[in-house]
Amino acid sequence: MTGRPGRDACVPARPAVAALVASAIPAVTGAFALLAPASARAATASVLRPESPGAAEIRSLAFTVLLISAGIFLVVEGLLLVSIIRFRKRPEAEAPQVRGDRRLEIVWTAIPAVIVVVLFLLTVDTMKDLDLPGKNVTVGVTGHQWWWEVRYPGADAVTANEIHVPVGRTVQVALESADVIHSFWAPQIGGKTDLIPGHVNRTSFLATTPGTYAGACAEFCGLQHAGMRFWLVVEEPGEFSAWLKHQAEPAAEPKTPAAAAGKELLLSLPCAGCHSVRGTAAQGTVGPDLTHLAGRLSLAAGTLPNTPQNLRRWLHDPQAVKPGNRMPTVPLTEEQLNQLTAYLEGLE
Repeated sequence: MTGRPGRDACVPARPAVAALVASAIPAVTGAFALLAPASARAATASVLRPESPGAAEIRSLAFTVLLISAGIFLVVEGLLLVSIIRFRKRPEAEAPQVRGDRRLEIVWTAIPAVIVVVLFLLTVDTMKDLDLPGKNVTVGVTGHQWWWEVRYPGADAVTANEIHVPVGRTVQVALESADVIHSFWAPQIGGKTDLIPGHVNRTSFLATTPGTYAGACAEFCGLQHAGMRFWLVVEEPGEFSAWLKHQAEPAAEPKTPAAAAGKELLLSLPCAGCHSVRGTAAQGTVGPDLTHLAGRLSLAAGTLPNTPQNLRRWLHDPQAVKPGNRMPTVPLTEEQLNQLTAYLEGLE
């Protein structure tokens, strides 16, 4: 659980075509994960609106590749039209048989090779620019099916599906996967980096404008791949420090009788075996840490805005909200739902 608003062929194909389609599926589904309407989304996720030097470099490279590709298309199609018109078969005479031209073959082989080398060098140059020296903030992110675990080493701060960073500071993200391959992507801040089980990948970025930016998993990872979203919150350094300090604190004590009953209920239910609430006996590590759940932007990795009504809906039947997720449906009475909602709503 995670957030608070405003504060988600019938005929056999040729092998080559099938392979191309299969390889394109993760990228396409990752894109639709960001483009699809989600009630929890208030921020944009446009690669055309970069908010970091790295994202600007990626956009520049994309436009360069697009222009080169468009030029190739125009030249090839132009030559094709010339050939069709000029060398079409005329009824008055048979066209002479033309044998291979070695010089032409060399030219048409060399041109694509040069283009590939140019694109390769441009890409490598962009990758070098994305590798920022040093780091002011380190964040550990672990991908799960289908949510993001976020830790701040040295600060004892744990959250989920929400990454807070200071503006104008170099941030290094250590990426791991708890199950399958995922891909970390915040389009307005940087490029995609895969999360590989058993291996730590690293990416870095420097955000230049405060704001909330949408991110998602960009590698197909199962049924709820499109529902594996996160928020990147870029704040002023003072706001970030205050947020980080608050995240390291234990859970707030219940302030009402209903919330107190909800706390006891949570500790007696299977919830405590999967979730952690620091300062209580709930120390589960299977699901997201709930210590400051009420201060987050969304529930279920961006599926719903974090409102009391949506939280109650999520607790009542998580499978109806996000089919296939790993949170089981726990039978609760109306009174128990009210109590549990009251307690979790107090975990600011």
